[in-house]
Amino acid sequence: MRALRVGTSWGGLLAGPLAWGISTQLNYALVEWQCERKLPVIPLAALVLALFALAGGALSWRAWQHGGASFKPEREFDTERFVSMLGMLTAALFALVVVMQGIASLILDECTR
Repeated sequence: MRALRVGTSWGGLLAGPLAWGISTQLNYALVEWQCERKLPVIPLAALVLALFALAGGALSWRAWQHGGASFKPEREFDTERFVSMLGMLTAALFALVVVMQGIASLILDECTR
């Protein structure tokens, strides 16, 4: 519960790339299923995974507000603030990539092959 209350500096560093990796694998795995059923499954999955990445960024933002919110007292204040800022930026970047991949599945009609 402490992580939700004060955040974790590395939350965005973990959630952003994880969401992107899952999104990429789902894009490859679900394309035939989406073509058969004509349902926008990939954009919905992209939306959920982008929210997951942004949730990790929110944890990093909370840690940045609280001065890093270190779980280890030997870490320096500046190091924790840097990791928190890097986590926020990483989460935003990967959330944008996931959304762009989801939008691409709406634009490109791969079902015509």
